[in-house]
This record gives sequence, structure tokens and C-alpha cells, in this order.
Amino acid sequence: MSISRAVGLSAGVSLLVCWMLCGTATADDVPPRAKKRAGVTLLKRDKCDTSYRLYSSRGSEAAHIIDLDGREVHAWAYPQGHTWHYAEILPNGHLVAIIKDVMILELDWDSKLVWKAKLRAHHDFARLSNGNTLVVSRRPLTNPWTKSGRLTCDILVELTPENEVVWEWKVEEHAKEIAEHVALKIPPSSLFSDWPHINTIEVLPDGPAAKRDPRFKAGNLLFCGRHIDTIGVIERRTGKVVWAWGPGELLGPHMPTMLPNGHLLIYDNGSNKSTQVRGYTRIVELDPISGKIVWEYKADPPNHFYSRARGSSVRLANGNTLIAESDPGRFFEVTPEGRMVWEFYCPDLNKNGSRMALYRTLSYRRDFIDQLLAKAKDSM
Repeated sequence: MSISRAVGLSAGVSLLVCWMLCGTATADDVPPRAKKRAGVTLLKRDKCDTSYRLYSSRGSEAAHIIDLDGREVHAWAYPQGHTWHYAEILPNGHLVAIIKDVMILELDWDSKLVWKAKLRAHHDFARLSNGNTLVVSRRPLTNPWTKSGRLTCDILVELTPENEVVWEWKVEEHAKEIAEHVALKIPPSSLFSDWPHINTIEVLPDGPAAKRDPRFKAGNLLFCGRHIDTIGVIERRTGKVVWAWGPGELLGPHMPTMLPNGHLLIYDNGSNKSTQVRGYTRIVELDPISGKIVWEYKADPPNHFYSRARGSSVRLANGNTLIAESDPGRFFEVTPEGRMVWEFYCPDLNKNGSRMALYRTLSYRRDFIDQLLAKAKDSM
């Protein structure tokens, strides 16, 4: 079997690599929604991080690892009749995929099913050190503030490998705690049928922030609520929200993640229909203890980078940042100075010929993926 496995996709979504701007274009030269482009459209190899990149299109049931040239080196597929919302590689080389509002599943390197749990999973998960899985889920209930009508509220669920629920965190029970830290509209805006639309759950590592402030200690949970323009930290031991930040600065954010320096990298979409629409997306690096933004990326002009509803940003080992402009199906790498050095357009198309959107793109060290590829080759 070759390194690049057949994944059962239609011919219309095969990977294309084009080089029309290779080595010469800048962020200003590249129209962000060029519909005819697919694959790599910009590569300044000496400025790029060497990592592999993982993506999964929102209209497909597959995930792909590509190199800097846009070549697929591995893929997973597990057709279930429902499109994948998000996929992530575990340290053992397995892939976890979320099928929105249906299930979460784990596949081995050869796309064989290892584990699945049927629940209204969406947006994110975290595999814990004890082998359990923390999943963002949701359920409808009578609006707890108006006592009438229905509101779908997020819930964090910890599942054992046998799918036993051993911990739950219901967001409506902690609204007052969030409101102690940020301005929170209660009852929630009637513009949203779900609240607060948690799109991130991350277990905080031990690091500089943990040493400076116990609110950020290892094991606490970092979350993001898109509809409330807020990121926050849950104390795992008590379930209490001990820190929150965002309103007035963030609009519909996604994917806060703790960096090795103790700062938070945040994808600030720039759109929240209940508060404001800025019309462009930016990436910010926040010192969470001082509350100061210490780095920012936005396009020039700003509206050349805009993903209204979803997106991701990852700080790479070389200091660059990998960014998904998810709605148009584009991801790219920028230097700390904001210069684009790599760009990729999703090659997967919808039936009407439009480009499929992405949710996130993630980065994996080259040696990690190469070891998995070599192990798979040796086992053939």
C-alpha cells in the first residue's frame, strides 16, 4: 500500500497543487477568495516551518495530512453518512473525529474503528491523561432564565473508554460566575438558539502562567464561548469559572490555546450578530494575567482575511503562526512580522462547485508523522 491511501472521495475532490505564485507573492498579492485555486499557491520554503498540516473539509468524511508542497502523505476516512466537523491526531497516531450532534469516534492509523460514543458532540474534545475523553456537547432545555421556550445549552462531558459519564459541567449553572469577570447578557440574546456556543476545551499545561497565577494551574480547563465573545478558565476541582476575558475586544472568537510562554493565542473572528460585526478577522496573543494584547496579525487591507463563523490559529515551532481562514477554505502561515510565507486552498468542492469550508487546520512535527509513516510501512 502506498503512503497516500485512497479515501473513497469523488474525483472532484482530488488534490491539486498549483505554483502560480510560488516564492514571489505576498499577503497583499493574493485575493483571499480566489475560487479557481486549489492546493499550494504560495511557498517560501526557507521561511516556513517544516511541520505537516492536517485538515478535514466540512462537507467530507475524511482527514488529510499534507506537506509544505501540498502532497498528501496520509489520510483517514470512515463513511457514516454524516460529514465530519473536526479531526485531530492523538499521540499514538490515532485520529479522533467529531460528527457534529451525532457522535465522536476514534480511528487507528488504517481508519479502523477503535472507539465511538453517540452524543451531541460538537467543535472540540480533549483526551485526558487518565484515558478518558472530555467532549463539548449540548442539549435542549427550557430556557432557564425566561422559564419558557427552548434553549440549547452546552455541556462538558467526561467519558471513560466504556462510555460511562464520570463528570459533567453544565454552562447555565455557571453563568453567574462568568458574569463576575465579564459583562454577560442574561438572559441570552434571542438571536441565538444555542448558548454560549462553546467551541474550545483545552486542558491547561504546566508552564509560566501556572507559576504566576493559580487560576491557570495545570489541569484547569480553558474554554471559548463564541456567542458571548468570551474565553475563560474552569477550575477543574470545583467546576467554578475563575477567569474570563473578551467582551469589548473579541467578537465571536475561536480556539484560544496556551502557548509555551504563558500567553494565549486567540482567533478573533470579528463577527457577533448580537453585539457587533467588525468585518475582518485577526489573531491576537494575550498575556492573560496583565490582560494586554502583546501581538496581533491582521491582513492588509484587513478585510482580505475574514472568517465570520469558524477558524483556527496555531503557533509553530519556528515562531510563525498557521491560520485557517475557514469559511473560504484557505489556510496560510505568517511570520511574526505578519508576512505570509505559505498558503493552501482546500481542493474539496461542494456539488455546486463551491469550495468546501474548513473548521481548523493543525500542525504536527515532521519527525512525529515520519515515525508513524515508517511504522506503518514496516508493518505491511
